[in-house]
Amino acid sequence: MKSRWTTYLLLAVVVAVWGIVAWKIFVPANDAIPAVRPKLVVPAVGTPAADTLLLDYPDPFLKGAARPAATVRSVVRGLPPAKPAPPKRERVKIIHLGTISSGGRPLYILTVGDRQYELRRGDAAGDFMLADCDRDSLYLRKSGITYGVKLCEQ
Repeated sequence: MKSRWTTYLLLAVVVAVWGIVAWKIFVPANDAIPAVRPKLVVPAVGTPAADTLLLDYPDPFLKGAARPAATVRSVVRGLPPAKPAPPKRERVKIIHLGTISSGGRPLYILTVGDRQYELRRGDAAGDFMLADCDRDSLYLRKSGITYGVKLCEQ
C-alpha cells in the first residue's frame, strides 16, 4: 500500500467485520422464540381401515439381476399334416469308365450294377436317366432321386 492512512482504514474495517462476526457467535440473541407446548393427541378408537399392500414396485435390491420373463400362455396349435416319407435311396454300384466325344457331343461310358451303358445327356440306363453333368460329376435320376457319380481320372 502506498499510504499509511489507507492501511489503517482497511485494518479498522477488518477488525469491525470480525468483531461483528464474533459478537453474533458468542452472544445469544434476546428475542428467543417462546416454547410451544405440544398438543396432546388422543388416539381415536375405531375400526381400522382395510388397507391393501400393493406390491407393484420393483425390488431395489434386484436392480442388476435378471428379471423373470412374464409367463405367457401359449396357443395350442394342431400338428401340421404329416409329410410323405421321401423315397429310399437304393445302394447301386455306378462307375464312370470314360468319356468319348463324338460329333462334338460327349458320350459317357458307365456301368450300372453289372451292365455297361453308353449315354448322352437325357438317355436312360435301365431305370436311371442321365440328367446332368458338370466338370467332375455325372447326375443320374431315378424316381425323383438324384444320384451323383464322380468322373474317372483320365
